[in-house]
Amino acid sequence: MIKVDFYYNSEFKIKGFELRGHANYEEFGYDIVCASVTSNSIAVINSLENLQKVNFEKVLANEGHILCKVADEDLEKSQLLLEHLKLALVEISREYPKNIKIFEK
Repeated sequence: MIKVDFYYNSEFKIKGFELRGHANYEEFGYDIVCASVTSNSIAVINSLENLQKVNFEKVLANEGHILCKVADEDLEKSQLLLEHLKLALVEISREYPKNIKIFEK
């Protein structure tokens, strides 16, 4: 199962997200749940960096683990993309509830 944490600041703005694990929907290379979650997450990180020019506290992408935390000074301009990711992942989790779980912290 992919576990997704969305992190918030004290003003309830999304500060970042973290994905851990594997969907185990299908064998490696054919797992549409893992592919959609990963591609959406990496696309948002790339858009934050290249289109919005935000600074990050931390970004990493390893096998079974993606982490993205936006620097405080760029939270405002990152909200639309982070909310977009949350919406996309919530929709995926509705279709595949045994393969992805979302938490808010």
